[in-house]
Amino acid sequence: MGRAKEQIFFTGFIGLVMVAALFVAKDWPIRASIIIILLGSIGVILALLQLRLDLRAARAEDTKILRPTFEVQAIEHQGRWGSLEIWAWLWGLFFAIHLIGFPIALPLFVFLYVKLYGGSWLTAVLLTAITWGFLYGVYDNLLSVPWPKPWIRLPS
Repeated sequence: MGRAKEQIFFTGFIGLVMVAALFVAKDWPIRASIIIILLGSIGVILALLQLRLDLRAARAEDTKILRPTFEVQAIEHQGRWGSLEIWAWLWGLFFAIHLIGFPIALPLFVFLYVKLYGGSWLTAVLLTAITWGFLYGVYDNLLSVPWPKPWIRLPS
């Protein structure tokens, strides 16, 4: 069996798994099934697009299957200090979540991270606004997620 046929079977299998997940989640309450419906729908669409590419490649068995590649330059190991810096950011986010609450800590974390690593003001504000909008739009308004009480209560 040629490489193109293997790709078709694999893509079809992944697509069927996504369809099965959608079928199973259709009877669940909306709060339980929203993530399955969202990701499953995206997965089915992407599987159909990939299947189209695989079928096109199967017609010309000699041609290479077109797959997107995201080649980036390998990150050089920066030793202990690079790892400590990453852990400091993660622990800082953890403590900020407990101190001032998740809905405030996450946008603040995004803003500080972008600004301290050379991002422009526009990028920092835009990513912070998207983070805040997603948290409040999806988790607070749509799903009504109860946030844990922070140690320091900020006025709302």
